[in-house]
Amino acid sequence: MSIVPRRRFIALGGAGLGAAALSAYTFTHAAEHPDLQARLGVPVGPANGSPTPEPTPTPPPLRPRARELITLLKDTPWAADGVEIHSGRPGPRIMVLGGVHGNEPGGWLAAEAIADWQVERGSLLVLPRANGRAVAVMERTLPEFGDLNRMYPGNTNGLPMARMAAAIVEAGRAFQPELLFDLHESWVFYAERGSAGGTAFIGQTLSIGGGATEATVDRMAHVVRSVNAAISPREEFYMRGAVTPRPGVQVVPSNTPPPGTTPSPTITPPPNGVTFGGTSSLSLGQWIRGCVPILIEMGQQNQADSRRAALHQMLVRTTLDQSGML
Repeated sequence: MSIVPRRRFIALGGAGLGAAALSAYTFTHAAEHPDLQARLGVPVGPANGSPTPEPTPTPPPLRPRARELITLLKDTPWAADGVEIHSGRPGPRIMVLGGVHGNEPGGWLAAEAIADWQVERGSLLVLPRANGRAVAVMERTLPEFGDLNRMYPGNTNGLPMARMAAAIVEAGRAFQPELLFDLHESWVFYAERGSAGGTAFIGQTLSIGGGATEATVDRMAHVVRSVNAAISPREEFYMRGAVTPRPGVQVVPSNTPPPGTTPSPTITPPPNGVTFGGTSSLSLGQWIRGCVPILIEMGQQNQADSRRAALHQMLVRTTLDQSGML
């Protein structure tokens, strides 16, 4: 059994700064995103190093019980260590990202702890510090790196975090997770945000991205109910991305405006109930076949980073436990 050196995760963040800015990020499928060229301010075309939608993959072979170190963008200044944890038994496959934004410590602290777990069924892939340089300086990202959570599906010839996005897509395609958790932090709790809007005010939410079926939405609603039953009312989680309410879970459709604001035009949701994704990790379902991305936003205001990390772990652990993995 190969044991993952925990210090490798920590040491990565302390390395020197990476290379200067590289070529601008572009996206392949302009037909699917007609406003993308205007938003990015760059030409959009097929010859840009971005991955294409994947054909139906061959199921991965059953791996023996082991912990295997992986490194994305190995031998580059932006390399990020991760671990694949295999039980040696058939079961679900779940992927966890942390450290996408360096100033959201609850997410990467939780992911580092999750990297030490062992599963008894299925497999778990954890990447605790996806943007290790940003984690090292406690910044959202670095200007010359780009924002990883705005760059999917990535570009192998683009900015450092566009390259990382492409590497995450490649790793996901090889691992074939059914769920991918991306652990983030916001500021104000959704229930307390008043008339404020924007993603800085959606703490304590669990967002379901592209590829989710009603069964998956029900599955995550059960997780949220279980976690909410064990925490204080202020800490309770809302769900975003679901079209219809679930008993015992407060559901916030992705296009619902903040209280006190003028509603935007109604968005007609597709049959699977997903109304958002863009170039964030919530879009990964279209690039990693069979994967449903789940983005968790923890509220930072008056909530210690240790508590935020613990709540992240509760959501992931409850999912694994209800999936029979623990």
